[in-house]
Amino acid sequence: MRVTRVDMFGTASGRGSTLDVLVPDGPCGSRDGVAADAVAGAAAHAGTTADTIESVLVGECSRAEKTFSSRIFNTGGETPFGMHSLAGTAALLVTRGVLAPGEVGRRSGGECQWLTTDGRTVEVPFTGPVVDHEIPAEPAVFGPYAGSPRSCGVGRAFTFVRVGEDPRALPAPDAARLAVLGLRDLTLFRWDPARREVLARVFAPGFGLPEDPGCLPVAAALGLIARGLVSDDRAPVTIRQVTLEGTESVLHCAGSVRDGTAELRVTSQVRIVGDLVPAGKADPV
Repeated sequence: MRVTRVDMFGTASGRGSTLDVLVPDGPCGSRDGVAADAVAGAAAHAGTTADTIESVLVGECSRAEKTFSSRIFNTGGETPFGMHSLAGTAALLVTRGVLAPGEVGRRSGGECQWLTTDGRTVEVPFTGPVVDHEIPAEPAVFGPYAGSPRSCGVGRAFTFVRVGEDPRALPAPDAARLAVLGLRDLTLFRWDPARREVLARVFAPGFGLPEDPGCLPVAAALGLIARGLVSDDRAPVTIRQVTLEGTESVLHCAGSVRDGTAELRVTSQVRIVGDLVPAGKADPV
């Protein structure tokens, strides 16, 4: 099985959100899945690899339909959340010539998530109803932060608190208390109006990521929030998503909102780092 490291959204190689893409030897798997030994191998790889966020096992690829299927694993096991891996997997398959540049979709449960990529740049659409409302400021969770919490997103809500300082200087939320409140995530963000830039730190323990280095749906939600903080909402805003580990993902969000429906696009860069093989035998893409 070929294993390739992909660096998503980073300002330089190794600075972004890392993903390992696993492609089984031989023909692509069936529409319903891949061989059991490949699944076991992907799960084992994800459980023993500490320097990547997720591992994705590629199933069937259809050049005619411009689609692929995949299963996603992290240190906690298999996860149903496929948006994070969508960008890196699509870019790799286009770079390798498996899929053509342009629109690429990931099939899952009868649905398809689409993006556009040439193998280097990805553009991911987010279209859906705007979700935006304040939530109760539970002191045990939000006490360390001066801002008011709110739920916001395109189609589904994430939890945000606007802060005045660099979010890296603030303590992480209590994951257990977040769970008691039924919250899977919390993002601390600072808005820089002069640069039209959001500096964000994303905690997502409910999604298996204590600290998320690069999240597309959260970037879309932050782009939505930023629209309400500028006088000209037509130009893109920049989202810099950082962690205490020193990673820095840079994403750009643009689009429009009409009658309570958002049509946004999040764009960023993807780098193919290379195949993971024994030292001295590297075979980068």
